[in-house]
Amino acid sequence: AAAALLGAAAVAAGRRRGVAKAASTPSVVMVKPAGAFAGGTGHTVQGFLRGEEDVVSGGVTMRLRRTCWNLWFKKSTYKNRRKKELRNRSYNIQMINRYKRAMRVVTRYVKGVRNGRENPASFEEFMATLKDDLDHACLTIDEVCVQGVIKKEGAAGRKDKLCWYVRRVAIEKGWLEPPEDRFEKSMVTIGYKMPVNYKLREPRPWQLPGWKSPYMLKREFDEWKASKKQEAAA
Repeated sequence: AAAALLGAAAVAAGRRRGVAKAASTPSVVMVKPAGAFAGGTGHTVQGFLRGEEDVVSGGVTMRLRRTCWNLWFKKSTYKNRRKKELRNRSYNIQMINRYKRAMRVVTRYVKGVRNGRENPASFEEFMATLKDDLDHACLTIDEVCVQGVIKKEGAAGRKDKLCWYVRRVAIEKGWLEPPEDRFEKSMVTIGYKMPVNYKLREPRPWQLPGWKSPYMLKREFDEWKASKKQEAAA
């Protein structure tokens, strides 16, 4: 029994070392081109790091894999209602990660300016460098809100939080004076104009034609046929 316990502990330690080794290796995120799916708009995705390719650490990839595993593979079988809940939750997680990554690009640069890692010469240079990423983050938040993943009050609060952080660092650096009105909007203080989002709500991927495979259609047909037999027998 003791030898069996020691063997199990050695196997578990080997697995942990393997996971740690996999988490230390970077993985590249591949973005599908526009028109890869029916009805797709081909969203433009900016890099996570300024001037670099979209590279995410292996730790993030492993956490996402564990999330999918905990969502779908917790049990061998699920009821149809539970499957739909897991499908919707996976879509919401993907959309939430999109706007959080866009916000992280902005906050990382602003934090670098605050810590002295980035050294813009003036407030104009600071805003000129930040404007494209800030526009992209605000538009991504608006798109996620239009898709119904987050509420409009939450979207407005997240965009205001980005502008507030930019204003705070600009005041600390001495580029701006604190506003006389304490309730003045941060975007007004820094002279930033929010981009207008013209996108409408799009259907979910599983609502588009051609999404279901023949095996899925056959399984749904068999379930429908079985339910009809039960109704006739009753």
